[in-house]
Amino acid sequence: MTAPELIEAATRFVAEAQRMTNERDADGIRQVFAPDARWDATLDGLIIHADGIDEICRGWATMCRFMAKRGLYVEKTLVAVDGSTIVNEWRGVIAGRAGARGIEVWRRNGLGLVTDQRLYGFLDARPDSSLVQNLRMLVAHPRTALAFAASRHC
Repeated sequence: MTAPELIEAATRFVAEAQRMTNERDADGIRQVFAPDARWDATLDGLIIHADGIDEICRGWATMCRFMAKRGLYVEKTLVAVDGSTIVNEWRGVIAGRAGARGIEVWRRNGLGLVTDQRLYGFLDARPDSSLVQNLRMLVAHPRTALAFAASRHC
């Protein structure tokens, strides 16, 4: 494939991933992943891991139920592509509030099926000037928060 063809195909893939996310397409995921694929999603530090298509389908169904309950909708944008890897970022709204964001790395085999997906997401990302975010960081990671605050004022 030429570079423009790769970009066009990857853009279509990312658009379909966005559709499947926003429509909570739990059944369609089986057509995307290889039978022996691996799926790792890290959401705000919570790691969800699945090996094989059946585990992936169960994990994706759980994610779909979660996204429906919280009203999470995303917009995905292609970042990079080569012959076997697609990278996209996403920004989203959860429960009516913008601030969710993340990145996904998809590795595909020669048939175009996903063999490995890594998703890294933050459901309520805020700027470093946010008092709420700084307090969250202080509670969850006090040493890191204090080191960051001290480094900011050097």
